[in-house]
Amino acid sequence: MYHSLPNDLLSCVFRTRSNLTNRGVVNIGRVFLQLTHVFLISLCGNLTLHAQTSPISKNNTDETSFTISDNAKDLGFDLEKLSLIDEYFSKNFESGNMIGGSALVLKGGKEVACGQWGYKNQRRGKQMRRDTIFRIYSMSKPITSIAAMQLVERGTLNLDAPITDYLPEFNNLKVLNETSNNGISPLNRPMTTRDLMRHTSGLTYGFFGNTSIDQAYKDKGILVTDSSLEVTVKKLSDIPLLYQPGETFHYSVSTDVLGRVIEVVSQMSFHDYLRKNIFDPLKMNDTFFSVPKEKLDRFALLYTAKQGNKLRPASHIQSVRFYDPDNSFYSGGGGLCSTLDDYAVFCEMLLNRGSHNGVEIVQAKTIDQVFSNQLESLPKSGQFKFGLGFRIFPKGDYGWGGAAGTRFWVNPEKDLAIIFMTQILPYGNRNLGESLRAKVYDALQ
Repeated sequence: MYHSLPNDLLSCVFRTRSNLTNRGVVNIGRVFLQLTHVFLISLCGNLTLHAQTSPISKNNTDETSFTISDNAKDLGFDLEKLSLIDEYFSKNFESGNMIGGSALVLKGGKEVACGQWGYKNQRRGKQMRRDTIFRIYSMSKPITSIAAMQLVERGTLNLDAPITDYLPEFNNLKVLNETSNNGISPLNRPMTTRDLMRHTSGLTYGFFGNTSIDQAYKDKGILVTDSSLEVTVKKLSDIPLLYQPGETFHYSVSTDVLGRVIEVVSQMSFHDYLRKNIFDPLKMNDTFFSVPKEKLDRFALLYTAKQGNKLRPASHIQSVRFYDPDNSFYSGGGGLCSTLDDYAVFCEMLLNRGSHNGVEIVQAKTIDQVFSNQLESLPKSGQFKFGLGFRIFPKGDYGWGGAAGTRFWVNPEKDLAIIFMTQILPYGNRNLGESLRAKVYDALQ
Protein backbone atom coordinates (compact mmCIF):
# COMPACT_ATOMS: atom_id res chain seq x y z
CA MET A 1 0.00 0.00 0.00
CA TYR A 2 1.12 3.56 0.66
CA HIS A 3 4.85 3.43 0.31
CA SER A 4 6.12 4.03 3.81
CA LEU A 5 2.92 4.31 5.76
CA PRO A 6 1.27 1.63 7.87
CA ASN A 7 -2.28 0.81 6.86
CA ASP A 8 -3.74 2.66 9.83
CA LEU A 9 -2.18 5.87 8.51
CA LEU A 10 -3.67 5.71 5.04
CA SER A 11 -6.98 7.13 6.16
CA CYS A 12 -5.21 10.03 7.83
CA VAL A 13 -3.29 10.84 4.64
CA PHE A 14 -6.20 10.65 2.26
CA ARG A 15 -9.13 11.61 4.49
CA THR A 16 -7.81 14.47 6.55
CA ARG A 17 -10.35 16.60 4.72
CA SER A 18 -13.80 15.27 4.08
CA ASN A 19 -13.65 15.86 0.32
CA LEU A 20 -10.80 13.35 0.05
CA THR A 21 -12.87 10.33 1.03
CA ASN A 22 -12.51 8.73 -2.39
CA ARG A 23 -8.98 9.85 -3.15
CA GLY A 24 -7.20 6.72 -2.05
CA VAL A 25 -4.63 4.59 -3.76
CA VAL A 26 -5.49 4.11 -7.41
CA ASN A 27 -4.09 2.03 -10.27
CA ILE A 28 -1.63 0.49 -7.88
CA GLY A 29 0.36 -1.43 -10.48
CA ARG A 30 1.15 1.63 -12.57
CA VAL A 31 1.68 3.71 -9.47
CA PHE A 32 4.39 1.49 -8.07
CA LEU A 33 6.05 1.12 -11.46
CA GLN A 34 6.46 4.89 -11.46
CA LEU A 35 7.34 4.97 -7.79
CA THR A 36 10.27 2.67 -8.18
CA HIS A 37 11.86 4.92 -10.81
CA VAL A 38 12.48 7.40 -8.00
CA PHE A 39 13.85 7.10 -4.57
CA LEU A 40 10.96 7.92 -2.30
CA ILE A 41 10.51 6.06 -0.46
CA SER A 42 17.46 6.24 5.57
CA LEU A 43 30.18 0.29 10.65
CA CYS A 44 30.46 -3.22 11.02
CA GLY A 45 33.65 -3.39 13.10
CA ASN A 46 33.41 0.26 14.19
CA LEU A 47 30.33 0.01 16.35
CA THR A 48 31.03 0.33 20.05
CA LEU A 49 27.43 -0.54 20.79
CA HIS A 50 27.95 -4.15 19.66
CA ALA A 51 27.88 -6.70 22.44
CA GLN A 52 29.32 -10.17 22.35
CA THR A 53 26.60 -12.55 21.27
CA SER A 54 26.06 -16.24 21.50
CA PRO A 55 23.77 -18.34 19.31
CA ILE A 56 20.73 -19.24 21.38
CA SER A 57 18.33 -19.92 18.53
CA LYS A 58 18.31 -23.61 17.59
CA ASN A 59 17.22 -22.91 14.01
CA ASN A 60 20.54 -21.60 12.64
CA THR A 61 21.07 -23.00 9.13
CA ASP A 62 22.94 -21.88 6.04
CA GLU A 63 19.97 -19.60 5.31
CA THR A 64 19.44 -18.31 8.85
CA SER A 65 21.66 -16.58 11.36
CA PHE A 66 20.02 -15.46 14.60
CA THR A 67 21.76 -14.63 17.85
CA ILE A 68 20.57 -13.42 21.23
CA SER A 69 23.13 -11.57 23.33
CA ASP A 70 24.40 -13.06 26.58
CA ASN A 71 23.13 -10.02 28.46
CA ALA A 72 19.64 -9.96 26.90
CA LYS A 73 18.09 -11.33 30.09
CA ASP A 74 19.86 -8.73 32.20
CA LEU A 75 18.49 -6.08 29.84
CA GLY A 76 14.96 -7.21 30.72
CA PHE A 77 14.06 -9.65 27.96
CA ASP A 78 12.43 -13.07 28.08
CA LEU A 79 14.78 -15.28 26.06
CA GLU A 80 12.15 -17.77 24.96
CA LYS A 81 9.95 -14.99 23.63
CA LEU A 82 12.90 -13.41 21.86
CA SER A 83 13.59 -16.73 20.14
CA LEU A 84 10.13 -16.49 18.54
CA ILE A 85 11.55 -13.77 16.31
CA ASP A 86 13.70 -16.36 14.58
CA GLU A 87 10.78 -18.76 14.26
CA TYR A 88 8.61 -16.04 12.74
CA PHE A 89 11.07 -14.87 10.10
CA SER A 90 12.22 -18.40 9.27
CA LYS A 91 8.60 -19.29 8.47
CA ASN A 92 8.18 -16.18 6.33
CA PHE A 93 11.30 -17.08 4.38
CA GLU A 94 10.30 -20.71 3.96
CA SER A 95 6.82 -19.72 2.77
CA GLY A 96 8.20 -17.28 0.22
CA ASN A 97 6.65 -14.26 1.93
CA MET A 98 10.13 -12.72 1.92
CA ILE A 99 13.32 -13.59 0.11
CA GLY A 100 15.56 -12.08 2.75
CA GLY A 101 15.39 -9.99 5.88
CA SER A 102 17.64 -8.55 8.56
CA ALA A 103 16.81 -7.32 12.05
CA LEU A 104 18.57 -5.70 14.98
CA VAL A 105 17.38 -4.90 18.51
CA LEU A 106 19.34 -2.61 20.83
CA LYS A 107 18.70 -1.54 24.41
CA GLY A 108 20.78 0.77 26.53
CA GLY A 109 23.39 0.96 23.79
CA LYS A 110 23.83 -2.82 23.88
CA GLU A 111 22.83 -5.39 21.35
CA VAL A 112 19.91 -7.61 22.37
CA ALA A 113 19.38 -9.70 19.25
CA CYS A 114 20.36 -9.76 15.62
CA GLY A 115 19.18 -11.96 12.78
CA GLN A 116 19.50 -12.48 9.06
CA TRP A 117 17.21 -14.75 7.08
CA GLY A 118 17.27 -15.89 3.48
CA TYR A 119 19.07 -14.17 0.64
CA LYS A 120 20.11 -10.73 -0.50
CA ASN A 121 20.18 -12.27 -4.00
CA GLN A 122 18.50 -15.65 -4.21
CA ARG A 123 19.21 -16.10 -7.90
CA ARG A 124 22.96 -16.00 -7.24
CA GLY A 125 22.76 -17.81 -3.91
CA LYS A 126 24.05 -14.81 -1.96
CA GLN A 127 22.83 -15.06 1.59
CA MET A 128 21.62 -12.14 3.64
CA ARG A 129 24.48 -10.76 5.75
CA ARG A 130 24.74 -8.24 8.52
CA ASP A 131 26.62 -5.84 6.22
CA THR A 132 24.09 -6.07 3.37
CA ILE A 133 23.26 -2.70 1.82
CA PHE A 134 19.55 -1.85 1.38
CA ARG A 135 17.53 0.82 -0.36
CA ILE A 136 15.98 2.51 2.66
CA TYR A 137 13.66 4.77 0.64
CA SER A 138 11.66 6.94 3.07
CA MET A 139 13.88 6.10 6.01
CA SER A 140 15.97 8.81 4.33
CA LYS A 141 13.47 11.38 5.59
CA PRO A 142 14.47 11.36 9.29
CA ILE A 143 18.11 11.84 8.26
CA THR A 144 17.16 14.80 6.07
CA SER A 145 15.13 16.27 8.92
CA ILE A 146 18.05 16.06 11.36
CA ALA A 147 20.26 17.71 8.72
CA ALA A 148 17.81 20.60 8.47
CA MET A 149 17.70 21.00 12.24
CA GLN A 150 21.48 21.37 12.29
CA LEU A 151 21.04 24.50 10.17
CA VAL A 152 18.26 25.71 12.45
CA GLU A 153 20.65 25.41 15.39
CA ARG A 154 23.29 27.38 13.50
CA GLY A 155 20.83 30.19 12.84
CA THR A 156 21.02 29.91 9.05
CA LEU A 157 17.58 28.31 8.66
CA ASN A 158 14.36 29.50 10.27
CA LEU A 159 11.61 26.93 10.74
CA ASP A 160 8.83 29.50 10.43
CA ALA A 161 10.22 31.88 7.83
CA PRO A 162 8.51 31.87 4.41
CA ILE A 163 10.06 29.18 2.25
CA THR A 164 10.49 31.83 -0.43
CA ASP A 165 13.34 33.23 1.68
CA TYR A 166 15.28 30.17 0.50
CA LEU A 167 13.41 29.13 -2.65
CA PRO A 168 12.33 32.25 -4.58
CA GLU A 169 10.98 29.91 -7.27
CA PHE A 170 7.95 29.46 -4.99
CA ASN A 171 7.04 33.18 -5.00
CA ASN A 172 4.03 32.69 -7.26
CA LEU A 173 2.56 29.52 -5.76
CA LYS A 174 -1.21 29.11 -5.84
CA VAL A 175 -3.51 26.52 -4.32
CA LEU A 176 -6.17 24.32 -5.91
CA ASN A 177 -9.71 25.68 -5.52
CA GLU A 178 -12.18 23.78 -7.65
CA THR A 179 -14.98 26.23 -6.83
CA SER A 180 -13.19 29.33 -8.11
CA ASN A 181 -13.51 30.59 -11.65
CA ASN A 182 -9.98 29.66 -12.66
CA GLY A 183 -9.62 26.67 -10.33
CA ILE A 184 -6.97 28.21 -8.10
CA SER A 185 -6.73 30.64 -5.18
CA PRO A 186 -3.92 32.62 -3.55
CA LEU A 187 -2.19 31.22 -0.48
CA ASN A 188 -3.64 32.14 2.90
CA ARG A 189 -0.09 32.20 4.23
CA PRO A 190 3.35 31.24 2.92
CA MET A 191 4.70 27.72 3.12
CA THR A 192 7.44 27.33 5.76
CA THR A 193 10.27 24.95 6.51
CA ARG A 194 8.20 23.61 9.40
CA ASP A 195 5.46 22.77 6.90
CA LEU A 196 7.96 20.77 4.85
CA MET A 197 9.13 18.82 7.88
CA ARG A 198 5.68 17.96 9.18
CA HIS A 199 4.07 17.43 5.74
CA THR A 200 1.63 20.34 5.95
CA SER A 201 3.16 22.14 2.96
CA GLY A 202 0.22 21.55 0.61
CA LEU A 203 2.44 19.53 -1.72
CA THR A 204 1.58 15.96 -2.75
CA TYR A 205 3.39 12.98 -4.28
CA GLY A 206 1.40 12.45 -7.47
CA PHE A 207 1.59 8.67 -7.28
CA PHE A 208 -1.26 7.99 -4.88
CA GLY A 209 -4.06 10.39 -5.73
CA ASN A 210 -6.32 11.13 -8.67
CA THR A 211 -6.66 14.90 -8.40
CA SER A 212 -5.69 17.29 -11.16
CA ILE A 213 -2.63 18.22 -9.08
CA ASP A 214 -1.52 14.59 -8.82
CA GLN A 215 -1.93 14.30 -12.58
CA ALA A 216 0.20 17.40 -13.10
CA TYR A 217 2.98 15.78 -11.03
CA LYS A 218 2.81 12.70 -13.24
CA ASP A 219 2.80 14.75 -16.43
CA LYS A 220 5.89 16.69 -15.36
CA GLY A 221 7.65 13.57 -14.06
CA ILE A 222 8.16 14.97 -10.57
CA LEU A 223 11.00 12.94 -8.96
CA VAL A 224 10.88 10.48 -11.88
CA THR A 225 12.75 12.38 -14.57
CA ASP A 226 14.41 15.01 -12.35
CA SER A 227 18.18 15.30 -12.63
CA SER A 228 18.58 17.36 -9.46
CA LEU A 229 16.64 18.79 -6.52
CA GLU A 230 16.87 22.20 -8.18
CA VAL A 231 14.99 20.81 -11.19
CA THR A 232 12.36 19.33 -8.86
CA VAL A 233 11.70 22.69 -7.22
CA LYS A 234 11.48 24.50 -10.56
CA LYS A 235 8.90 21.99 -11.78
CA LEU A 236 6.88 22.26 -8.57
CA SER A 237 6.82 26.05 -8.77
CA ASP A 238 4.54 25.81 -11.81
CA ILE A 239 2.00 23.47 -10.16
CA PRO A 240 -0.65 24.66 -7.66
CA LEU A 241 -0.61 23.22 -4.18
CA LEU A 242 -3.21 20.63 -3.27
CA TYR A 243 -3.92 22.31 0.09
CA GLN A 244 -3.36 25.58 1.86
CA PRO A 245 -0.05 25.48 3.77
CA GLY A 246 -0.40 24.55 7.42
CA GLU A 247 -3.95 23.22 7.20
CA THR A 248 -3.63 19.53 6.27
CA PHE A 249 -1.16 16.72 6.90
CA HIS A 250 -0.53 15.11 3.53
CA TYR A 251 2.48 12.89 2.89
CA SER A 252 4.38 14.37 -0.02
CA VAL A 253 7.57 15.44 -1.78
CA SER A 254 8.09 17.92 1.07
CA THR A 255 11.29 16.25 2.28
CA ASP A 256 12.80 16.38 -1.19
CA VAL A 257 12.10 20.11 -1.26
CA LEU A 258 13.68 20.30 2.21
CA GLY A 259 16.83 18.74 0.75
CA ARG A 260 16.95 21.57 -1.78
CA VAL A 261 16.54 24.12 1.02
CA ILE A 262 19.56 22.55 2.74
CA GLU A 263 21.55 22.89 -0.48
CA VAL A 264 20.68 26.58 -0.83
CA VAL A 265 21.36 27.45 2.80
CA SER A 266 24.58 25.44 3.12
CA GLN A 267 25.81 26.22 -0.41
CA MET A 268 26.71 22.56 -0.75
CA SER A 269 25.19 19.67 -2.64
CA PHE A 270 22.86 17.73 -0.39
CA HIS A 271 25.09 14.68 -0.81
CA ASP A 272 28.17 16.58 0.35
CA TYR A 273 26.29 18.17 3.24
CA LEU A 274 25.16 14.82 4.62
CA ARG A 275 28.60 13.28 4.20
CA LYS A 276 30.34 16.12 6.02
CA ASN A 277 27.80 16.78 8.77
CA ILE A 278 26.20 13.40 9.54
CA PHE A 279 27.73 10.37 7.83
CA ASP A 280 31.41 11.05 8.41
CA PRO A 281 31.02 12.24 12.02
CA LEU A 282 28.93 9.16 12.85
CA LYS A 283 31.17 6.87 10.77
CA MET A 284 28.17 5.83 8.68
CA ASN A 285 30.53 4.59 6.00
CA ASP A 286 27.96 2.43 4.20
CA THR A 287 25.26 5.06 3.63
CA PHE A 288 25.05 6.67 0.19
CA PHE A 289 22.83 7.95 -2.60
CA SER A 290 24.81 5.74 -4.98
CA VAL A 291 26.48 2.52 -3.84
CA PRO A 292 30.20 2.56 -4.78
CA LYS A 293 31.33 -0.03 -7.28
CA GLU A 294 33.54 -1.76 -4.73
CA LYS A 295 30.53 -2.34 -2.45
CA LEU A 296 27.98 -3.45 -5.02
CA ASP A 297 28.52 -7.10 -4.08
CA ARG A 298 26.84 -6.28 -0.75
CA PHE A 299 23.85 -4.52 -2.38
CA ALA A 300 20.59 -6.46 -1.95
CA LEU A 301 18.47 -7.29 -4.94
CA LEU A 302 15.05 -5.65 -5.06
CA TYR A 303 12.09 -8.03 -5.29
CA THR A 304 8.58 -7.38 -6.49
CA ALA A 305 5.29 -9.18 -5.93
CA LYS A 306 3.34 -10.30 -8.95
CA GLN A 307 0.29 -12.51 -9.40
CA GLY A 308 -0.34 -14.77 -6.45
CA ASN A 309 1.89 -12.54 -4.32
CA LYS A 310 4.93 -14.55 -5.47
CA LEU A 311 8.18 -12.62 -5.25
CA ARG A 312 10.57 -12.29 -8.13
CA PRO A 313 13.46 -9.93 -8.96
CA ALA A 314 12.37 -6.44 -9.93
CA SER A 315 13.63 -4.85 -13.12
CA HIS A 316 17.17 -3.46 -12.82
CA ILE A 317 15.79 -0.19 -14.24
CA GLN A 318 14.18 0.43 -10.86
CA SER A 319 17.60 0.59 -9.19
CA VAL A 320 19.81 2.36 -11.73
CA ARG A 321 20.22 5.55 -9.71
CA PHE A 322 21.23 3.59 -6.64
CA TYR A 323 24.49 2.50 -8.28
CA ASP A 324 24.99 5.15 -10.96
CA PRO A 325 28.28 6.94 -10.06
CA ASP A 326 27.04 10.00 -11.96
CA ASN A 327 23.74 10.24 -10.09
CA SER A 328 23.07 13.86 -9.09
CA PHE A 329 19.50 13.46 -7.87
CA TYR A 330 19.91 13.43 -4.09
CA SER A 331 16.44 12.57 -2.91
CA GLY A 332 16.10 13.56 0.73
CA GLY A 333 12.69 11.93 0.67
CA GLY A 334 13.86 8.49 -0.34
CA GLY A 335 17.16 8.19 -2.17
CA LEU A 336 19.53 6.72 0.40
CA CYS A 337 20.96 3.24 0.77
CA SER A 338 22.27 2.01 4.11
CA THR A 339 23.03 -1.00 6.28
CA LEU A 340 21.57 -2.37 9.48
CA ASP A 341 24.51 -1.16 11.54
CA ASP A 342 24.81 2.26 9.92
CA TYR A 343 21.18 2.98 10.64
CA ALA A 344 21.65 1.63 14.14
CA VAL A 345 24.24 4.34 14.76
CA PHE A 346 21.74 6.96 13.59
CA CYS A 347 19.17 5.48 15.98
CA GLU A 348 21.66 5.47 18.85
CA MET A 349 22.37 9.14 18.17
CA LEU A 350 18.64 9.84 18.48
CA LEU A 351 18.38 7.85 21.71
CA ASN A 352 21.42 9.70 23.09
CA ARG A 353 19.58 12.97 22.39
CA GLY A 354 21.76 14.09 19.53
CA SER A 355 25.18 12.61 20.29
CA HIS A 356 27.05 9.37 19.67
CA ASN A 357 30.50 8.36 20.91
CA GLY A 358 31.22 11.90 22.00
CA VAL A 359 30.20 13.44 18.68
CA GLU A 360 27.30 15.90 18.82
CA ILE A 361 25.14 15.94 15.69
CA VAL A 362 22.40 18.12 17.17
CA GLN A 363 21.63 19.44 20.64
CA ALA A 364 19.41 17.53 23.07
CA LYS A 365 16.76 20.24 22.93
CA THR A 366 16.60 19.76 19.16
CA ILE A 367 15.81 16.07 19.57
CA ASP A 368 13.06 17.02 22.00
CA GLN A 369 11.67 19.36 19.36
CA VAL A 370 11.70 16.89 16.47
CA PHE A 371 10.00 14.31 18.69
CA SER A 372 7.21 16.71 19.71
CA ASN A 373 3.80 16.47 18.05
CA GLN A 374 3.50 19.15 15.38
CA LEU A 375 -0.10 18.42 14.40
CA GLU A 376 -1.96 19.47 17.53
CA SER A 377 -3.39 22.51 15.76
CA LEU A 378 -4.90 20.37 13.01
CA PRO A 379 -8.44 19.50 14.13
CA LYS A 380 -8.74 16.47 11.85
CA SER A 381 -5.43 14.79 12.63
CA GLY A 382 -7.16 12.60 15.20
CA GLN A 383 -4.87 10.21 17.07
CA PHE A 384 -2.17 10.46 14.44
CA LYS A 385 0.88 12.33 15.70
CA PHE A 386 3.86 13.52 13.73
CA GLY A 387 6.94 15.47 14.76
CA LEU A 388 9.56 17.10 12.55
CA GLY A 389 10.30 14.16 10.28
CA PHE A 390 9.21 11.33 12.59
CA ARG A 391 5.93 9.60 13.32
CA ILE A 392 5.04 9.44 17.02
CA PHE A 393 3.67 6.01 17.97
CA PRO A 394 1.37 5.21 20.93
CA LYS A 395 4.01 3.25 22.92
CA GLY A 396 6.40 6.19 22.99
CA ASP A 397 8.21 5.10 19.83
CA TYR A 398 9.40 7.44 17.11
CA GLY A 399 10.20 6.21 13.66
CA TRP A 400 9.30 5.73 10.04
CA GLY A 401 9.61 3.22 7.23
CA GLY A 402 10.53 2.79 3.60
CA ALA A 403 8.75 1.65 0.47
CA ALA A 404 10.53 -1.70 0.26
CA GLY A 405 9.63 -2.74 3.82
CA THR A 406 12.47 -1.23 5.86
CA ARG A 407 11.33 -0.02 9.29
CA PHE A 408 12.78 1.51 12.45
CA TRP A 409 11.58 2.57 15.88
CA VAL A 410 13.37 4.28 18.75
CA ASN A 411 11.90 4.55 22.25
CA PRO A 412 13.83 7.06 24.43
CA GLU A 413 11.99 6.09 27.62
CA LYS A 414 13.01 2.45 27.22
CA ASP A 415 16.31 3.30 25.50
CA LEU A 416 15.26 0.83 22.81
CA ALA A 417 15.88 0.68 19.06
CA ILE A 418 14.33 -1.80 16.62
CA ILE A 419 15.45 -1.94 12.98
CA PHE A 420 14.24 -4.20 10.19
CA MET A 421 15.46 -4.39 6.60
CA THR A 422 14.06 -6.18 3.57
CA GLN A 423 13.66 -5.36 -0.16
CA ILE A 424 10.13 -5.94 -1.45
CA LEU A 425 8.37 -3.36 -3.65
CA PRO A 426 5.42 -3.12 -3.60
CA TYR A 427 5.57 -4.24 0.01
CA GLY A 428 1.86 -4.91 0.38
CA ASN A 429 0.45 -5.95 3.75
CA ARG A 430 3.32 -8.13 4.93
CA ASN A 431 3.87 -6.20 8.19
CA LEU A 432 7.18 -7.97 8.80
CA GLY A 433 8.79 -5.09 10.64
CA GLU A 434 5.63 -4.41 12.57
CA SER A 435 5.53 -8.04 13.70
CA LEU A 436 9.15 -7.78 14.82
CA ARG A 437 8.29 -4.74 16.92
CA ALA A 438 5.34 -6.54 18.50
CA LYS A 439 7.48 -9.56 19.40
CA VAL A 440 10.22 -7.39 20.89
CA TYR A 441 7.73 -5.60 23.12
CA ASP A 442 6.15 -8.90 24.10
CA ALA A 443 9.58 -10.18 25.14
CA LEU A 444 10.45 -7.03 27.10
CA GLN A 445 9.49 -7.68 30.70
